[in-house]
Amino acid sequence: MAAMRVRDFLYLALEELEPALPLDLRNFQWSVRFSFLQVHYWYPAVHYELWPQKRTGRIEFGLHFEGEREHNLRWLQLLAESMIEVQAALGREVEIEEWTPVWTRLHYTLPYGDDLTEADAAEYARRFAGFIAALQPLLTQLREDFAVPESPLTRSPRMRAPARRGLPSSRWLSA
Repeated sequence: MAAMRVRDFLYLALEELEPALPLDLRNFQWSVRFSFLQVHYWYPAVHYELWPQKRTGRIEFGLHFEGEREHNLRWLQLLAESMIEVQAALGREVEIEEWTPVWTRLHYTLPYGDDLTEADAAEYARRFAGFIAALQPLLTQLREDFAVPESPLTRSPRMRAPARRGLPSSRWLSA
């Protein structure tokens, strides 16, 4: 299979993501930025990320908390208390960490070959959908039970609702 640019790979993965998710999780916002795809349900500071890292040859499946420090640490604490359930759903390789002095994340990575292909986009979109499907109901429950406040960070103008009639053609993506 032919190698593709990272941006084209991400748009193809996005196209594959929506039908791979349960119906109740298909109403998400998304953004393709630089070399990663972000998906969120409430506000952009709490988002899922599919991030191919060419330098390391790995792809990250992540749940990132990139709001205010207290907000991020509260999410980290609640998820840490639920790690037995999270690892049962996603595997023991899932890690939770204070990623920077402000940001936190729950993630795992997988290796990928020298080039990203259409087959990779379909496979990683399926895995990303499983990651989201395992975590979003837990996040929703934690948010309701513990009144996790919303982050006041605003949405970037590039955030969009998923396309319902397909995404732009690959000719547009490569332009």
